[in-house]
Amino acid sequence: MESTEVVAAEINNLIANTQTMTLATLDSAGVPEASMAPFIYDLETHQFYTAVSGLSPHTAHLAAKKPTGIMIIADEQGAPQVLGRKRVSYTCSVHEIFRETEICHILYEQFKSKFGGIMELLFQLPDFRMFGLDPLSGRYIAGFGKAYTLKGDSIAPIGPDEIRRAAAS
Repeated sequence: MESTEVVAAEINNLIANTQTMTLATLDSAGVPEASMAPFIYDLETHQFYTAVSGLSPHTAHLAAKKPTGIMIIADEQGAPQVLGRKRVSYTCSVHEIFRETEICHILYEQFKSKFGGIMELLFQLPDFRMFGLDPLSGRYIAGFGKAYTLKGDSIAPIGPDEIRRAAAS
């Protein structure tokens, strides 16, 4: 297994070179919804931010502040083996970033910088809302047989012993 510094750099590289994430949210009845959303990432706070339309079901789910799953996955086109693509997933706590706040304006500029003029148009729409997603725990898959658990700044390899212990719990 790679050193934790190498793994952290791989994760940061994957996040920096990806524009969208998959959201896994739950409605009030516990029915799952998978969707795609743009994101920006704050390397210092390790927090993700997304801007979503109020017309999408996942927006109401995020507004309910239930834990939300996210996954960022490498593009299929550049993957040596599509089934072994690098990917990072997190369970996150959620909070809304309200439009009238200073942080919302700062994040809006970052969204414009990353995604261009489309964000200016989208943010003019009254239904667009912004949310912060704070990772609680996660998993990084670096390829076949290379998996890591993520919690805070901790990165730990997952091997057969860890899988057996988890199954026994």
